[in-house]
Order: sequence, then C-alpha cells, then structure tokens
Amino acid sequence: MRDFSVTGIPTIDYYDFFGETESRIMFGSTAVYAAVALAKQGADIVFSGPISRDLDKKLLAPLTNVGVKFALHEMEGTQAWLRLVFAEGGRVTFFEIDQGVGEEFSAEQLADDFWQARVCWIGTCPHAYKVAVASKGQAHGCEVGHSPQGEFGRSVDEFSAVVKNLTFLNTNTAEMATLGSGRLMIALNLVREINPDLQILLTRGRNGAWFIRHNEVYSIPAIPQVESEFLVGSGDTFAATFHYQRIQGNPIPVCLQRATAAAVLKIRGFSYTMMGNRDEILAETAVLTPRLPVTYATWDSPQAIRWIEQEDPDWTQFGQTE
Repeated sequence: MRDFSVTGIPTIDYYDFFGETESRIMFGSTAVYAAVALAKQGADIVFSGPISRDLDKKLLAPLTNVGVKFALHEMEGTQAWLRLVFAEGGRVTFFEIDQGVGEEFSAEQLADDFWQARVCWIGTCPHAYKVAVASKGQAHGCEVGHSPQGEFGRSVDEFSAVVKNLTFLNTNTAEMATLGSGRLMIALNLVREINPDLQILLTRGRNGAWFIRHNEVYSIPAIPQVESEFLVGSGDTFAATFHYQRIQGNPIPVCLQRATAAAVLKIRGFSYTMMGNRDEILAETAVLTPRLPVTYATWDSPQAIRWIEQEDPDWTQFGQTE
C-alpha cells in the first residue's frame, strides 16, 4: 500500500513577477505542491486528476524527476489554468483561475488502485468532486485529508458534506475564521461539532501554527522570514511534511518542527525547485529546533481558549487582490 494518493484539478500556472516581462509557467495547484513535497522526502505517492489532451507533457518532467507518479486522465477541452500577479516584495495582487476540463471530472474516473493508500489527499477542486472523493476515501479505509484553499462551499451544509468524511483538514486561521463570520473560536467549535474526530492543522502566518486533535492543542512559533515572492506553496509543503511525519509515527512536536523546516527550505526558490529532501529537512530541523519550542495545552484549558480568542488572523495569508 502506498503512502499517499493525491488528487485535485491540476492547473497550468502563470506567475507574473514584478519587473519581469514574461510569465513563468509551470504545472501546478495546491495538490501538485503537496505531491512534490512528499515525493522529494521519499514518500510513495501517486497523483491523479484530469488534464487536457493538449497539455504540453514536458511540464510534467520536474515532477516525475523527483518521484511523483502520475495517473492522469486526458480529456477533450481546455486545460485548467491559474494566473498570479505579484507586487514588489512578493505580495499577491491578483489571481484568476479557470477549472477547464476539471469541471467535468468525477470521482468514478479514479482507478481502483487510487484508493490503495494510507492517505487520500484532496487539493483544490469543485465542491461536488471533493465530496465524492472524501466519501469514497473513507469507504475504502483511507485517511482522508483536504487543503481547501479557502473554498468551504456556499453553506454550512455544503461544508459539512465534506468535513464529516475527513480525517484531517489543512487550512489557515484567516480561512477558518470565515466560517465563524470572522470569529475563529466559533468556526472551530462548528467544525468540531460536525466531526469530533477531525484533526485540524492551522497555519497562522507570521504567528506559527497549531495542531488540534480531540482534547489536544499543540502550538509552534514561526521562524521570521524576509518577504519573498516564493511563499506560494510553503503552506502545502508544511502540511504535506507534517502528515508524512505523522503517519510514520513521529511525535507531534517533531512533526511540527520538521514541517516548519521544510517550509523554510521551500521559499529558497521559485515553485517547487528548491523544496528540501529528507536529509536537508532533518539538517535544517536540527538547526532550527532551539527556536521552535512546541507548547501543549488541552482544548478546554484557559491557555488554549486564550490562544484562540486572542488570535488575530493574518489576512495576508489570503493574498491581497485587486
């Protein structure tokens, strides 16, 4: 049984950086970033999703070169695409996405072999698709995880249809707070009521991250970083590394520290070009651990309640759009 089966709607990504006259082009999406991070660390993974028959397959080479296995489905139609525009300093000022052939793809098109994995990872995709994949993944006995990128559905009922079948949810505090009309505690209580067993990995931008599971809350600080246009994908790298370390049986503090090290390494370069491999992450963790104390509290403790109620979500995690 493989470690991860990853799915989502892969996109052709166009990055328009400040001062550059031409777009940088890559094969992307949140699920692709997670897949590369996992493969570079030695995880056995397969990525499955829809592509247009017209896709230039050369764009897949950087991923296959690091060990990503593909089970792609070619379809007639337009390739899904994403455009990101950056201001000086790396701030996202505009984004646009078109799901293309992804709008027509269904969970029934995933091969039986896709479900033979410890973890089924769902990236960005239409709501109906994520609902179907989460349900089938749970039915096949997989852990099911999702990185929603702020897309929780149009109502609590829609969101509930996904969350009730998840093992873990990866998001940030700003995205999560939208479920509670800006109140993080309300949002977390809502999600935990829908699925009391849900594991929640919450990134907090410049404040660090939390991992919440049943009555446990773990908190890790962030490593201060300079502004960078290469931050895109660092959250996916953090989440992928955390869960890979977790399923290998490592203690949660170690998982959080190694995930932070992996995210720090990711922003060394554009796209997934400078993501760390296993040895690099272990070495970076050894350097950073003294600056990464992990604090534990119980969910209903005054300390945890104070953490959450006093949290000021970092809305720059959404990117600033015009």
